[in-house]
Amino acid sequence: MIEIYMLVQLVAIADCGTMSKAAEQLHLSQPALSRTVNKLEDMIGVKLFDRGKNKVELNENGRLAVELARKIIDDNEALTERVRAFDLSHRTISVISCAPAPLWRLVPTLSEQFPDMKISSEMKYHDDFINELTNGSCQILVTPFEVNAEGIVCKRFFEEQLYLSVPPAHPLAGYSEVHFSDLDGETMLLFSDLGFWHEVHQKHTPNTKYIVQSEYDALGELIKASALPSFSSSVTIKMPQHHDNRVNIPIADDAAKVVFYCCWRKEDNKRFKGLAKWLDDARGDTL
Repeated sequence: MIEIYMLVQLVAIADCGTMSKAAEQLHLSQPALSRTVNKLEDMIGVKLFDRGKNKVELNENGRLAVELARKIIDDNEALTERVRAFDLSHRTISVISCAPAPLWRLVPTLSEQFPDMKISSEMKYHDDFINELTNGSCQILVTPFEVNAEGIVCKRFFEEQLYLSVPPAHPLAGYSEVHFSDLDGETMLLFSDLGFWHEVHQKHTPNTKYIVQSEYDALGELIKASALPSFSSSVTIKMPQHHDNRVNIPIADDAAKVVFYCCWRKEDNKRFKGLAKWLDDARGDTL
């Protein structure tokens, strides 16, 4: 039976041009590589190389064999990757969320419900966001909109309201509510990794100047020490690290309020039965 290592060595000879260079690349002796070539020719029953006095070259049979060998090697690698991914999917629950807040609660809950599983999480958002679930990139997708699609279960998660966070001396501190238009021309502090909230900021505050921080702790220190406005939410103002020296004013625009939904494929309904109950029990919760 032809083994993969034989095909790998054959392709290496074709790519390197000579037996000596291929042997060097494969960390083999040239005699060992020659033995593999001879064995492969014996198994196939045809000559793959034209052998001259000072050189060995692939003949037409050899060139066809190299072409087919590349496909077999690629198929072998694809098989390995798919089987590993399949195995990983049975040991890992992967979550993709459109924003950070849902992950703060969902990941610990999944860890409790699936103590023997690894919970992986990622935050991203784009125009074809639902495709992250349908193409198998994740088992659970958190969206900022309700999904009505065949084969997908969609459960309401919670609502998040955006707030403006300012020092007590700021001109807007006395307002009972503000609008995105009130932030026009302001300079504000902003966290870099906000998922779909970034689109909201870009669309509704195009003239606001942002000082962006990629480290959450560093942003917190800046907010604590700075007089610059920043954003908070109905989620973050309940967290222990919330900044008590700030005034939090609700932003009245519709775009400043979102309802998150948890989605998974119907084929995983039995697996996520406990999660569905947890979401139903928490209906209306704002975290």
